[in-house]
Amino acid sequence: MPRIKINETVPFTAQQMYDLVVDVDRYPEFLKWCVATRKLSESENAFEAEMTVMFKGVREKFRTRDELVPGRQVDIKLLSGPFHHLDSQWIFTPVGTGGERTRIDFMIDFKFRNPVLNMTLGPVFTVISKQMVGEYRKRAQHVYRDPTGS
Repeated sequence: MPRIKINETVPFTAQQMYDLVVDVDRYPEFLKWCVATRKLSESENAFEAEMTVMFKGVREKFRTRDELVPGRQVDIKLLSGPFHHLDSQWIFTPVGTGGERTRIDFMIDFKFRNPVLNMTLGPVFTVISKQMVGEYRKRAQHVYRDPTGS
């Protein structure tokens, strides 16, 4: 299944973008396919989370372990769920003299365990994955009130 890589530079700091990605409790507010989330456990540099998603009327729940490099990187590994594998990574690199902009490098690699889900939801999940950085950019514009709307 797909290994998707997206790179984009946004007019927000690395810390601001990192904060949005690790704030999993708020995902249902801006990720329309995300029905529910909750952190199951948390330590200084990692947390385990559970997410319930809905694609084309199919509801699935999965758990991940998110390892953190505060303000810079989030590595996400599947613990349980409908995937054979799910690995994802966010890297936030300050751009410019004052770090007022950030280059986001997002990668996701996944495959559903069930061949039918793989055929039906795989393409949908691919589209959603490709839109992910844009959804966080829009969220940043809302949360941090970016006047340029860029």
